[in-house]
Amino acid sequence: MKNILAVTACLKRCSVAVQYENRVYEVNENADAAANLVHIANKLLKANDIDIKKLNGVITASGPGSFTGIRVAQGFAKGVALARNIPSVSVSYFDVIQKVYGQFSNNLVVVIKSEKNQAYYKIVKDNCIGVAPYDELYDLFPKDSTIIGEQLPCDLNVIEIPDFREAKHLLQFTELLNENSTITPLYINAKL
Repeated sequence: MKNILAVTACLKRCSVAVQYENRVYEVNENADAAANLVHIANKLLKANDIDIKKLNGVITASGPGSFTGIRVAQGFAKGVALARNIPSVSVSYFDVIQKVYGQFSNNLVVVIKSEKNQAYYKIVKDNCIGVAPYDELYDLFPKDSTIIGEQLPCDLNVIEIPDFREAKHLLQFTELLNENSTITPLYINAKL
């Protein structure tokens, strides 16, 4: 089994998980990511006697979500990977939700709340990704869709899921780690 570090961050929340010698250790804290992510990760490693030299890879989230939080987590993950000369990879939250919670339907739509009265979405069958105002979402999806994600302030019937932003969920993507894997952000442009 590989020893993998996984990190995610929002503006006010940090999540660090480590798969190490057949065990998973994690910490999720409400804290400013830019100021605390490194400290939180270091505290987790020290508290569980995890030797950073034995890590085989690093996984982080690519988005969508907080621009600053994603860049903080990606910068930290890239730094660890470069310092240890180990592979790193990023995974979209859409893929996390689909893999961890999405075995509901062939017509799955994943929806993630955004700021400013908008939501990111992925229509899985068509691999269509976008962002739209809350009140326009329903018109974008096939009528027989199963919608999964965060509860939205609109009339959509969404199957609500637990917090998909926890770093432990990224550990299900260790097969993506190889010498050619890279950390890249997920950019989604609003339809204008």
